[in-house]
Amino acid sequence: MTTTTSRKTDPIQYEILRHRLQSATEEAAVTMKRVSGSPVATEIGDLNVSIMDYKGDCVLLGQYSIAKGTTLSKVVKDILSHYQDNPGIQEGDAFICNDPYVGVMHQNDVALVMPYFRDGRLLAWVGAEIHQVDVGGPTPGQVQLGAKDIFGEAPLMPPMKILQNGKLLKDVERNYLRKSRVPELVALDLRAKLAACNGLVHNVALIADQLGSDGLLDFFEDILNDAERLIRAKLRNIPNGTWYSRAYMEFEDKVYPIVVSLTKEDERMIFDFTGTAEQAPATINMTFESLEAHLCGSVVTSLCWDIPWTTGGIARVIEIRAEEGTLVRPRFPAGVSKSTTSIGLLMGSVVRLAISKMLLASGVYADRAMAGWPGSKAQEELHGINQYGQHFGADILDGMAGGGGARTYKDGIDTGGLGGSPKVGIANVEDYEQQYPLLYLYRRQLPDSGGAGMFRGGNGIDRMYIVHDQEEIPDVVMHSIGSKVPATAGLAGGHPAATNQFMIKRATNIEEELHSGNLLLDFDQVDAPAEYHGAMSRTNLKRGDVYRSISNGGGGYGDPLHRDPELVVEDLRLGRISADTARELYGVIIRDGDWQQTETAELREQKRRGRLALAVKPAAVCNQVPLARKHRHIHDLMYTGLGTDGRPYYYCNCGCTLAAYEGDYLKHLPHLDVPFRKTGKHVDPRETGGGEFYIRLYYCPECGTQLNSEIMRKGDDPLPGDRIELSFTETNESAASPVT
Repeated sequence: MTTTTSRKTDPIQYEILRHRLQSATEEAAVTMKRVSGSPVATEIGDLNVSIMDYKGDCVLLGQYSIAKGTTLSKVVKDILSHYQDNPGIQEGDAFICNDPYVGVMHQNDVALVMPYFRDGRLLAWVGAEIHQVDVGGPTPGQVQLGAKDIFGEAPLMPPMKILQNGKLLKDVERNYLRKSRVPELVALDLRAKLAACNGLVHNVALIADQLGSDGLLDFFEDILNDAERLIRAKLRNIPNGTWYSRAYMEFEDKVYPIVVSLTKEDERMIFDFTGTAEQAPATINMTFESLEAHLCGSVVTSLCWDIPWTTGGIARVIEIRAEEGTLVRPRFPAGVSKSTTSIGLLMGSVVRLAISKMLLASGVYADRAMAGWPGSKAQEELHGINQYGQHFGADILDGMAGGGGARTYKDGIDTGGLGGSPKVGIANVEDYEQQYPLLYLYRRQLPDSGGAGMFRGGNGIDRMYIVHDQEEIPDVVMHSIGSKVPATAGLAGGHPAATNQFMIKRATNIEEELHSGNLLLDFDQVDAPAEYHGAMSRTNLKRGDVYRSISNGGGGYGDPLHRDPELVVEDLRLGRISADTARELYGVIIRDGDWQQTETAELREQKRRGRLALAVKPAAVCNQVPLARKHRHIHDLMYTGLGTDGRPYYYCNCGCTLAAYEGDYLKHLPHLDVPFRKTGKHVDPRETGGGEFYIRLYYCPECGTQLNSEIMRKGDDPLPGDRIELSFTETNESAASPVT
């Protein structure tokens, strides 16, 4: 723990300069977008920058893809560890790296870092990173299908000096570009990163000129200490406890669980990944170096809404436990080429869900808890000859527009994005159509794709396009996870979001229909049989083929039968949900645009009683003990409290005593195992899970309220109920008071 409690920098000057430094990160990111020629950077913003101290600890991040900023620190620390003497670190140098065992997420995330010297003294580092469309390997793009280890993926490049005395080393650049199928784009992105780093160095130098060399070091240390002090203060407002989260990731013919328990002990957080699957042969693993950087970024986006995004300071309160040889700590040479869009997104989602459970229990920060943001996305990579006769490589990243997780007081944001990428967007359809041989028939929000709940998850994205002005796109790699098993979970009994889906209809008459003025806006209207693809598939698209994909929304919060009927009416009127969903999931009867109060109440009561009639009864039922004093809410619908017998219990909001605190409360609740499609229209609609996977719904034994939901695999034990350390002698009323 930091012992210094006061800043060395003048307080007013500190705030002015810290905000100036944060603005410099935005300026550098915009510079990259303007110099790069790739839509991945110019339109989508799948990039980030970082300012680090002389040791490589992150002082401030940009607000784009957070993992791309946090991993830069790992690259710098590797350079400091290995290159002090040979080749040396000098003013005017820059180093390039794409080695995941150093720290970047996968080979397509190419980092560039640059030291800042003043009067011959190393004072700071800056860095920039962009996702590259292609950096080599057997398969175009990032996903090296069929690879058995990292040697079957794109070539590795540990940190290499690419700038010396301010001059680009042409031999290193030539070697780097030679491996790519799109060297012109990669060359532009390299210059974009150099421009961004030069801008960051310039802005850091201006502050050093104002504060002096020692003053700059003190200023950076003040920022690091501030972040640590503030996160420790926030953790003190949260009760000690343990919260659990689990998800499943499909790859080839197997499914791999990823499990995390978050234990909060006073002023620190322990993330334990015990129970996570053993490492896969290739593509979907995440190196431990990446895990450390990426997880810290997930903490920043979940807990630091009022704290500077200084991961170097935040990391001081985090401990990570992961077994070697697992998905999150694989042994070399395990492959990682798809780690960003597989375990990276999924790990971030399960970690943020565990943090949200912790925030719910705090009372103070319950309004900051959210159901799952997308734990996956549907994406395709296209390579071929474009309408101009030139080779092209494209990452179609529309799946970045996933739905936001539901909040404890409001619905999730429709097509709100990814949880760990605040300023990342999606490209304009017109931009894709201008550069690639595509014609979009539509791109829109998909009704019913967000998880149902008392507050629903945001809807995800649905799109359909065809090949245009070209006969064929010969190489199409579709990749995702969350096609068989939902990757975006609900919270406090909320439902999961839609599963990702890929589908194609071949050799249709779509062009004739378009020429006749008939614009087909429904995949089902296209007169041809559909083929459905799994989470990872390689194919082609020809003129006349119609391609469609669905990308998941956000998870729901709370029991859907507790949703305000007026919100259901509004959702139906605005096309956010269907009439079937209004009735079947929310239990709301709507006629002529208005909900019917008596019929709705009767239907909801019928559904609650139906739950209990079908549910598996618990082995032991808790005796009913009247409440003497409320303590803390687990979430809006249940809480802990002191019974009249002087012992602590879990209670439902209806007053039912659920379980004694000493036991696992979930074991005392009736539960019902149902197929995913019962929880949402687009949640595994074709039952590709094959009965191996299902969702378990837990209910209050008295009123039938849905209190918890868990995605399960046959043969796996359910997760334990979350544990909160109880103290009925608290004097801090704001911390002890229940959520309302």
